[in-house]
Amino acid sequence: MESELFKESVDTLKKIYSEALLEKTGAKESETREKLWIAYNVVGKVEQHLQSILETGKLAEKQLEVFRKQSQEKKF
Repeated sequence: MESELFKESVDTLKKIYSEALLEKTGAKESETREKLWIAYNVVGKVEQHLQSILETGKLAEKQLEVFRKQSQEKKF
């Protein structure tokens, strides 16, 4: 993604969840580790989904620009 703030936020969340998962849970805390693992993976999925939305929007914007140029060329 282009936004450094967004990337930094995602990286920070992943770091928090991975550290909690690996370093701050005990052997008998399987339910907590499972929830942290899910949270860590959800962050990645959200990042991928937002990236896809941005890329799709950029593609649509470029297609619309080409369409507008072609429409104006046909008028003249």
